[in-house]
Amino acid sequence: MKYAIQQLSVFIENKSGELSDFTKVLSKNGISIKSILLADSTDFGLVRTIVDNPQRAKALLEEEGFSVRFTNVFGVKIEDIVGSFDKVVSTLANQNINIQYTYSFYESNTGIFIFSVDKNYFEAAINSLVAADIQILSASHFYK
Repeated sequence: MKYAIQQLSVFIENKSGELSDFTKVLSKNGISIKSILLADSTDFGLVRTIVDNPQRAKALLEEEGFSVRFTNVFGVKIEDIVGSFDKVVSTLANQNINIQYTYSFYESNTGIFIFSVDKNYFEAAINSLVAADIQILSASHFYK
């Protein structure tokens, strides 16, 4: 799928140095982190990240003992204009597509929002956003 970005979801212990152990595996192997989100609970953290070589990153992290899985997400380019984000989420809501989570980062002066939706609604989400003239980034935008 042209728009399916392979996001790595990695479970780490919620203790000092765990995030550093994770990032060290990637950096020492020349893998660039394009975006990252860390969510936590009492005992563990969940790192959601997009990297430039997800297959290699997954293999390296698993070799080091990390629990890793892929989740297909998509990226939407949003200009810094009031109502831009609302247009995206309203388009999905109008199609009864639930957003499981979203996070953002910036490239130059443009916001990139990453969205996760139920895999059964992935294509419908893409199609509804394209029909609404919302720019979706191809997965290749993030990869080497």
